[in-house]
Amino acid sequence: MKIGNRKIGSDQPSYIIAEAGTAHGGDLYIAMQFVEAAKNAGADAIKFQMFTPREELFCPMEGDEDRWTWWNKSMLTLEKWKGVKRYADDLGLHFFASVFQKTGIEWGKELEFPVWKVASRAAYDFPYDDVSGPIIVSNGLCVVGPAPNQIILECRSEYPTPLAVAGWLATDFTNGLSDHSGTIFPALDAMARGASVIEVHIKLNDTGPDAESSITPYNLKQICEARDGFAAMH
Repeated sequence: MKIGNRKIGSDQPSYIIAEAGTAHGGDLYIAMQFVEAAKNAGADAIKFQMFTPREELFCPMEGDEDRWTWWNKSMLTLEKWKGVKRYADDLGLHFFASVFQKTGIEWGKELEFPVWKVASRAAYDFPYDDVSGPIIVSNGLCVVGPAPNQIILECRSEYPTPLAVAGWLATDFTNGLSDHSGTIFPALDAMARGASVIEVHIKLNDTGPDAESSITPYNLKQICEARDGFAAMH
């Protein structure tokens, strides 16, 4: 499998995704800072979450009702997302997002996502037939098995995830990790076990809804350096 021109597999260096989510808070400049931080750390991709106002989600809302205030604050227009993508392209980073609404599917196509990311809460209801190309699916709130052109990420839907329950190799079809521990250790463990894809949340400061579950750009650089070191050893 490939994401863009990047080969993905157990015989390849782990593909590192820096997950910014909605931590930009609707500020285009901060979104650009996340892109730059991901590039400087050595990540392969920068990922966000996209929402549009007053549009139904195609996934359950249980447990997230109080997050709409932040989601509304963190929305960017399609034109602003195009600017973020151009910056990522200029820096040689893949750019994509988790989407939860029909508009997000349309925007993802216009932004030419190299891969689609399906959050675990959307895994059962995501309109898979409406997209093409590789798909990454997290399994924290669902049970999903392998499918053509899909990469399954093991994750724990606890924020932050305690290290005691962050063990990721729960099934024989898992080929990646989506980590919310706020530390580097699960990612390092997953890479040592041959994970093809690593997704970690990053933060620029200690504000924002996912700060406790996120790592710093320096921590991200440590993970990327470990990826390169493991690749050199094998």
